[in-house]
Amino acid sequence: MVQGFLGTLERNMFFTSFEFAVFFGVVLFLNWRLKAFAGLYPFFLLAANLVFYGLGAPRFLPLLFIVALANWLTTVVLCRGSRLVWHKYCLALDVFFCLTCLCFFKYYEFGLDLLGCLGLTSGFLAHFELPGVVYPIGLSFFTFQGLSLAVDCYRHPERTPPDFLTTLIFISFFPTVLSGPIQRAEHFIPQLYSSKYDPENFNLGVILILSGLFKKVALSSYVSENIVRQVFQVPEVFAAPGIWAGIYGYSAQIYLDFSGYSDLALGLALLLGYNVGVNFDSPYLVTNLRDFWHRWHISLSTWLRDYLYIPLGGNRRGSKALNLFLTQLLGGLWHGAHFRYLVWGALHGLGLVVYHFFYDHRQKVDRTMRGLSFKSWQKRPSRFILWRKFLGFCLTFNFVSLGWVLFRAENSARAWEIVRASVDFFHPGAGAPPLVWVVIALTMFMQATGVYIRELFFKTQKYFSSPVLAGLCALMVVMILKLGPAGVLPFIYFQY
Repeated sequence: MVQGFLGTLERNMFFTSFEFAVFFGVVLFLNWRLKAFAGLYPFFLLAANLVFYGLGAPRFLPLLFIVALANWLTTVVLCRGSRLVWHKYCLALDVFFCLTCLCFFKYYEFGLDLLGCLGLTSGFLAHFELPGVVYPIGLSFFTFQGLSLAVDCYRHPERTPPDFLTTLIFISFFPTVLSGPIQRAEHFIPQLYSSKYDPENFNLGVILILSGLFKKVALSSYVSENIVRQVFQVPEVFAAPGIWAGIYGYSAQIYLDFSGYSDLALGLALLLGYNVGVNFDSPYLVTNLRDFWHRWHISLSTWLRDYLYIPLGGNRRGSKALNLFLTQLLGGLWHGAHFRYLVWGALHGLGLVVYHFFYDHRQKVDRTMRGLSFKSWQKRPSRFILWRKFLGFCLTFNFVSLGWVLFRAENSARAWEIVRASVDFFHPGAGAPPLVWVVIALTMFMQATGVYIRELFFKTQKYFSSPVLAGLCALMVVMILKLGPAGVLPFIYFQY
């Protein structure tokens, strides 16, 4: 069901499609022509948002309106006067409504399968013709944005609620509506009326668009088609090194795919004069799991922290370990109604609990040792700290990579089969093309040097005129598209 909509979206408004390039060219031109007209500009931007989403799935435009309307009405009620007792019930009703919409579309098929296992679909429900449900792409993201707006108004009733037009623009902003980054109203809405043309942001937007295209079209597609798909479909024909190439290849693919989308979203927004925030910050170079979640899918991680972990009690109320575990468990369930997502969330929750246990213990020891003096030979050598960081990097990266197997495998049984094959070093089989390992290494290199590469682009731009730069950028886009396959696969996170 999801695939049917993805096909429609790809033909119409996929970020790498020709149709989207034409659409965005028109929007970009009108955006800066109409920016000075404060009364007209919001209607133009809303029209652009609705055209983008409507060309992909016109049937779900009413749902977008309903979610926006429900959250806007909630903000109007919550921001009138001081916080009253019944305000919490109003917020609870809004949360219930939004989560019901989300759960219905996301877990409909899972619910039918569960009823089938209980024998109900062959009994009472067998007399009814149950309709099929198509999942609205972007529902998880624009629902979370609407909920954040309502919750923030509950927490800060002194704020003036945005009008419905502004709320709808905020929820449907086309560069981010499909897969984020998840926006916050206090960051996005002020830009709607105050953003101005900035040449540096414009140039950064171009660089990010080129970066996103290169990650998605050239690199992500290559590892997907040359190792990942084969390993996850027929792992029995691969030897252990080939299995590890598939595991690491998917780690590279999901990063390249999702950070590539985020680069495109940030770049497109910057060209329009909006900063939607960085969503990835070299997540595979960290030395512990806590830092990984500070750098991976930042907008979702911070959303779960602010609107789930802290309300559960955070570090202050109840069990910190239980709050961490439940947050990650529900974060895993957010990705889909499959047991493997639940296991994935539980693994990361358990990993964070273990890390925080040792981290808190080490902090207590460090506070005790600060008052003591040591001789030079008693202090830890710098190479010890270096090796500890290297070991932390290896453990974290392999833990995360093995966790991604649950994402890519068709079911938990296949995921376990792949994990077992990865340690069977006596099983004969195929390996991976050498270029796959090059792409994996390049993925890590890009995370380590991304900032320096962008600075180099900025310095290089000064030596060329605007027409020459435009020609070079167009040439780079053509080269990137030539490097990729004939049909670019949809972004992985479109299904979530």
